[in-house]
Amino acid sequence: MKSLIAFSIAALAMVTTAVRADDKLTVGGGPVAEVPQFIVANDRKLWGKAGLDVAVTPFATGREAFEALMGGQLDLAIMAEFPAVVGAMRNQNFSVVAVLSRYKANRIIAKREQALKSVAELAGAQIGVTIGTNSHFMLDEALKAAGVKATIVNVAPPDIVPALGRGDIAAAAPFPSFYAGAKRALAGQYQELIVPAYETTMLLAASSSLIEKRPEALAKFLKALAEGQAVVDSEPAAAQETIARVMGGATNLETIKAAWGDYEFKLTLDQKLADLLLREGKWVRELGMIKNVEPTDAMFRGRLSAAALTSVLPSAVSLP
Repeated sequence: MKSLIAFSIAALAMVTTAVRADDKLTVGGGPVAEVPQFIVANDRKLWGKAGLDVAVTPFATGREAFEALMGGQLDLAIMAEFPAVVGAMRNQNFSVVAVLSRYKANRIIAKREQALKSVAELAGAQIGVTIGTNSHFMLDEALKAAGVKATIVNVAPPDIVPALGRGDIAAAAPFPSFYAGAKRALAGQYQELIVPAYETTMLLAASSSLIEKRPEALAKFLKALAEGQAVVDSEPAAAQETIARVMGGATNLETIKAAWGDYEFKLTLDQKLADLLLREGKWVRELGMIKNVEPTDAMFRGRLSAAALTSVLPSAVSLP
């Protein structure tokens, strides 16, 4: 899933401190508004306070950050859960060390005069989505739950709203970053339906090398993130203002505040994540994206590494 807001390269510049080589970390990602703990920690230089030298590299998508992690270019990657599903099914070497947030307002949108009241109303319709993404997973699950079928049309992310405006498709499941533009473009004909059954889950993934050879550095990083989380919890207005300032006008404070309630910002590692990964893994298998691999709970639970987060914030881990 593309991030709601792109990274500001200037704001995420390398924090330089006199630290050991083992305490130097490279972090990659694409989201900002989705992970305010990270932005606060970076802005307040909490990495240095924790004894770390952290270099942050922006990526357009979490998938690209994950690829860089797999390529040995990063120690940590921030991304949505879908790359982790694919990576686990391909037996790639990484572990998820924390959930950072969950987005609770994924939507199916449509161009029509009357309100869109249920997914069942889309039976037989042509619906645009970028195939092989978590938005596609969300749409398929919603249609299946409603017991209806529709014609899925593969559309690139920036082309979805124009296709909807032209009437090439009747509805769409775009990435959240396109909701506002769709609402402006379609004006009075914009309709939306929130799909609560699926929550985009932002993760922190780590390389196997970091987990196995430098667990102390990982624990320090998570400790700084926990301090950022404390600010988000106790001073949400300050966190919102930090994001707006960091973005330098790319998004305004009002937009950030309006979307704040659509997220659960919580540093955790839980069974809910394992369940979601398995659901998506089964969907990937059914779709034929990855063949000859049977997704199992053990496969995905094995990719959750709780030791570091448990050492820093025991209450955040709830894995049976």
